[in-house]
Amino acid sequence: MLSRCLMIIGVIAFTMAIFSCSGATPLLDRNWGRSYETANYLQVVDPDAEKHLDPVLGLDGTAANHNVRKYRQSFKESEQKEIVNILKLQ
Repeated sequence: MLSRCLMIIGVIAFTMAIFSCSGATPLLDRNWGRSYETANYLQVVDPDAEKHLDPVLGLDGTAANHNVRKYRQSFKESEQKEIVNILKLQ
């Protein structure tokens, strides 16, 4: 009886070990080294980048402020939808 239980436990452990090693490669593994490759590429494209000390240009203040408002509003809307859904369930 004890040997049968140990045999079953062994088969289960072996099966779990085999299935835990298989599967798709996670997103982290697929992107491993991507930042290094990007930095290397950008240095090849512009080797004198250290001499350009101008700030990086981005959105103007009005556009950035609009984007921040939309971003914050999206959280308020999702909170309101969650509260309505909770109230419907009660």
